[in-house]
Amino acid sequence: MYTLIGAISLFLILVTFHEYGHYSVARYFKVKIIKFSVGFGPDLIKWKNEDGIRFSISAIPFGGYVAFHDPADTTNYNKLSDQDKKYVLANRPALERSLVVLAGPIYNFILAFFVFSLVGLFIPKQSDMVSAQIKDLSTESFYQVEAINDTKITNVQSLQINLLDLTGYSGDIDFELYDYANQKSINYIRSVEDLKFSEGQAPTEYFDIVPFADFKPRIGLVADNSPAELIGLKSGDIISSINNQPVISMYQATSLLNVFGEQISLEVYRDDKKLFFTLPSKTENESFGLSLAPESNDLATSLGFGYDQTRFWIVNTFKFLYKTLNGTMGFENLSGPVGIAKVAGDSLLSGAIPFLLLLGILSISLGAFNLLPLPMLDGGQFLIILVEKVKGSPLSLKLKATLMNLSFLLVLTLFVFVMVNDIARIIWKNF
Repeated sequence: MYTLIGAISLFLILVTFHEYGHYSVARYFKVKIIKFSVGFGPDLIKWKNEDGIRFSISAIPFGGYVAFHDPADTTNYNKLSDQDKKYVLANRPALERSLVVLAGPIYNFILAFFVFSLVGLFIPKQSDMVSAQIKDLSTESFYQVEAINDTKITNVQSLQINLLDLTGYSGDIDFELYDYANQKSINYIRSVEDLKFSEGQAPTEYFDIVPFADFKPRIGLVADNSPAELIGLKSGDIISSINNQPVISMYQATSLLNVFGEQISLEVYRDDKKLFFTLPSKTENESFGLSLAPESNDLATSLGFGYDQTRFWIVNTFKFLYKTLNGTMGFENLSGPVGIAKVAGDSLLSGAIPFLLLLGILSISLGAFNLLPLPMLDGGQFLIILVEKVKGSPLSLKLKATLMNLSFLLVLTLFVFVMVNDIARIIWKNF
């Protein structure tokens, strides 16, 4: 049930927003519109507005469309007045047609930005670093992952994506680490040959790395009348050293504070000033009365998070689409409606935040896919407009029909492939 609810919710939101992009920009330019449909096939619900535009929710929810008048459809086109014919999309300037065509993907990117920004209001600031356990090195020690092959790593997301980006790579992978226990930088080298990740496997699992988001060692809460408050510690203080040992991460600071029977000397920064404090010794049943926590996002930083996430996923979606099309990454990694529905159901069960994050990522995926240069997609329509502009005349109807049919066949084949792949993947997991 949750899978069904999650899938329907996702598709309705994504498709409606995408098609509304085409619709709203077309309306802005006063382009004549026949129909706005969410879904394909028979109409389940339909109505007309005062301008005679038909709206419908159709039986097959995996898509949608905005229908415009076509001069090739002479029966309906000839019924239009000369004035109305001026506002048929095919008769409008190339710039207007391009903006109408591209509006769908652009609206998907805008939706993702607002979704990610909304998420940012309810989560801590994005992590500053990644701490990890690396089983090949130690089952007890932890390390900061600083870089991979000279690419700086700032959060778990960038760690996973940068590893995934190495699909098909052969050679040495250099993990630049900081050893918390020994307070030194080290290099962890793994040699791979034609690197491939199993379906459903996080890239870090391949390397036996267990990462987690880490932050600057910031004091988040100081309890009233606690030892921490009595010595003068305040919320927002950043710990720079504990017992003369440099501290750079929240995990590291938590470990060093978790000691009993001895005083602890602290060096902290407050408003760019260095301060020194000494915590009294405590027994195992006592507490210092402080907790470490990252900063919360305000509106400005939430918008910044939304922008960063949108840019991150746009760049990497196009990168992975390219790698898939050139064969570097296998088509088996693609998901269709069945796979998306399963993930949507799981994210819905996990709560609002995972569902919203999935919505944002899929909105970008939908926008990016529609920008592919296939005639039945927005990117292909835009390419045709450019070709006709350079050529100085329209392409023949026969050529357009042939290109449209070929692209439809290609997309349909891909759709069937990912459907079968999704179903096989789910069946395999149940055995």
